[in-house]
Amino acid sequence: MAANRLRKELRLEEADITLIERNPHHFYQPGYLTLLFDIDQPEKLVRNVKDLLRDDIKLHLDEAKRIDFKRKSVLLGCEEVRYDYLVIASGAKLYLDEPDGLKEGLAEARNVFTFYSMEHAVKLREALKRFDGGTIVSCICEMPIKCLAAPVEFILLAEAQMRRRGIRDKCRFILTVPTPSIPPNVEPYASHIESMLSSRGIEVRTEFTPSKVEGTKGVCQDFLGDGVEFDLLCIIPPHMGEDVIQDTEGLGDPMGWAMTDKNSLEHKNARSVFVIGDAGNFPSGKTASAARKQAAVLAQRLRAIIRREQSAPEYDGNTICPILTGFGKALFAEFDYGKSISSYKDSFAKWFLHVYLLRWLYWDFILKGRLFR
Repeated sequence: MAANRLRKELRLEEADITLIERNPHHFYQPGYLTLLFDIDQPEKLVRNVKDLLRDDIKLHLDEAKRIDFKRKSVLLGCEEVRYDYLVIASGAKLYLDEPDGLKEGLAEARNVFTFYSMEHAVKLREALKRFDGGTIVSCICEMPIKCLAAPVEFILLAEAQMRRRGIRDKCRFILTVPTPSIPPNVEPYASHIESMLSSRGIEVRTEFTPSKVEGTKGVCQDFLGDGVEFDLLCIIPPHMGEDVIQDTEGLGDPMGWAMTDKNSLEHKNARSVFVIGDAGNFPSGKTASAARKQAAVLAQRLRAIIRREQSAPEYDGNTICPILTGFGKALFAEFDYGKSISSYKDSFAKWFLHVYLLRWLYWDFILKGRLFR
């Protein structure tokens, strides 16, 4: 999104644009959730990166290892790429070494699962099809995470799925969160979702931070010694910034998030360096929606800097968090740094937009900078 929007804002004679990307494929991550319930299929959730770029953008398929601020260069495996302006959009990665037993449980894929990657989502989809009763737990290890409402969506859709299959009376559903309130932790959405969970018999345990996952016993324990028993655990692993941020002195905080001004998108310690998306320590949601808004602001700010224009826009924290509340119903939680914006009423129209239109818009318009400034 950032590269395409920059190309749209800046003429070829004004700027050479290079994208450094280690993966030749780009995944539509919101589809991992709908994949679990056969609303999406894996082949529809991936495309080649080179097919998503505008003309005259150079694609460098390699992994960034470290950034040298003095030389203004990105160090790759065996070479370096020089820059005048750098945009860090390295995203977030899953940290599987904690809680204890998580990595082993996910590898065994017997009763411990996640859906925050394509591989794991496919495994969880098959486990849900086999499930014939018992306790399903949706567990967030710690914040921040990508798409903070997705674990809530999972438990709502899992409950709806078991009702459709006629085995709801054989099931128990539990949501655990490490925070005092339910994600997205913004009112009035949190209270509305809490009420919805209660009305559907889904238990909620707040301030539950897992310390140990015992797949063989079917127990998830927190740091206070409390435990939650499960027959199927859907756990959202801890998130952290990518290695390139952690391996570059002065770039990231202890969790590897790039230290960024929340409005200007500029790195706090490095000139000519900007951050967008999940990589930054913004106090906004780690969502594609936030990245879309940030990419638009970034492109206009860099254009203003290069052309020496007097004014440039700032990012106000705008985030839209679609929440699927059942099959055929969804609400959009929209908020910025200061206020909530949208209503919390769910509808079929919002479901249809999110499930059936957004992926098409994402691939063919949003990523390519053709829609939604």
